[in-house]
Amino acid sequence: MKLRFLPTSLVTVVAIALAANSIPLTLKSVQAQSPSGSESEAFSQQGAPGEQRVLYVNPNPAKAIANGVKTQVTPFTTITAALQQATPGTVIELAPGQYTNESFPLTLKPGVSLRGNESQQGQGVTIVGGGNYNSQTFARQNVTIVAANNSEIVGITISNPNTRGTGIWVESTQPVIRNNTFTNNHREGVFVTGTGAPRIENNRFINNGGNGISVARQATGQIQGNLFENTGFGIAVGGSSAPVISNNQIRSNRAGIIATQDSRPSISGNTIENNQQYGLIAIANAQPSLGQNTMRANGQGDSMLANAPQTVQASNPSNSQPTNSSAMSSSNNSKPMFSCVESGAGYATVAQRGNATIPQPMITWTRTDLGPELTPERRCQIVTQRINEVVDRNGGTLDNLVFTVGPVQRQLVVCLVDNMSSSCSSNNMLFTLSRENARNPEEVVRRLVTFSVTGSGRAVGESSGRRVPQVRAPLSEFAQRLQPEESLWFVDN
Repeated sequence: MKLRFLPTSLVTVVAIALAANSIPLTLKSVQAQSPSGSESEAFSQQGAPGEQRVLYVNPNPAKAIANGVKTQVTPFTTITAALQQATPGTVIELAPGQYTNESFPLTLKPGVSLRGNESQQGQGVTIVGGGNYNSQTFARQNVTIVAANNSEIVGITISNPNTRGTGIWVESTQPVIRNNTFTNNHREGVFVTGTGAPRIENNRFINNGGNGISVARQATGQIQGNLFENTGFGIAVGGSSAPVISNNQIRSNRAGIIATQDSRPSISGNTIENNQQYGLIAIANAQPSLGQNTMRANGQGDSMLANAPQTVQASNPSNSQPTNSSAMSSSNNSKPMFSCVESGAGYATVAQRGNATIPQPMITWTRTDLGPELTPERRCQIVTQRINEVVDRNGGTLDNLVFTVGPVQRQLVVCLVDNMSSSCSSNNMLFTLSRENARNPEEVVRRLVTFSVTGSGRAVGESSGRRVPQVRAPLSEFAQRLQPEESLWFVDN
């Protein structure tokens, strides 16, 4: 009987395998298919029972090795491949680099974490791109990452430059989104919808085309400790959502926070400053809860609260009581709505159209020389109601309406007529000019309205035996401002 000896190399392998069984750290090699079709050895590390499993991804490991950078052995080259191997509790660790060769959107699995450079809010770890995602609430969208329940996205720079591109989509899930940078997203950095309740904290939202964060439907969640800068609207809230927005820095955007529809955001402890328009805008039936915010140096004012808790049918001529609320019913909200609101040091008659239009001041009421019997607030309320009634009788359109001046009952009045040839009457009169103001009505109208006024302070026309100054301020120019905002694309107008 002859004895056979195993080859030395095989004996060595067996010995190593037996020795490895006594070490808690196990190495597990799996095959992953890269987008180019080539296979790559993927490295995962799993510690003792209860510890997280880690999958490593490096978009260019060969380059990293050539540069002397320490990398994990045989990592995945795409996040897409790593996600195929991920299970609940898995951490996908991203090496520095730009991740573009992915199958977008990257759809996370429940309990999976995507982790990059958390200490520097994603610096050097960038995911760029997006793909079609069929949302249950908003149909087809273009998204970079779809967040799953209990997933985490930490320390990554996310950019979706595609048309209507969104960085992270949260739909009826509860992810954690922390210490990331959202930049150059064509639309918003994060979109939250359905019953989503994410925790979005300590992120940077910079140079995004639409909003930093949009919240819709019945979503809630925490938005805290973030920076919003040089983006469209910092945070836009719609539907019946009720997020908690606290301790954020919101600056140098088009506007800070906008709340619309039936939203009920809680807004506290934020610093909202140096935004082009307003720090806070509330329209439609939104009811934000405010507490201890610092709002300053915002271009058009710190707040524009044109929300209407109740509506009045303007077509009812018997209703002569002034109102601060919308004069259009919610069932007909495509027509212009007019409200009297506080604005700066006085009051303003503002107009909006539907739920996705930023309120536009039409008349500012800061003058005290329009008549001693009425305060600017009271005059604003009365005139706003009369404008509502004239516009409603005009079928809800502004294009053919003109502010002008004419006599009514031997007094010179400012009225709103339905064409250039119409004259003032008791049905379209807005307010009466005092004797002093009647000497130069063009100047009075010019100081009140926020759009172009034509005419002359001198008498150029003849009416009822009196020479009447001809003052014309067509609303067609103003009507062009009442367009739905692209950033509020998710709001039913």
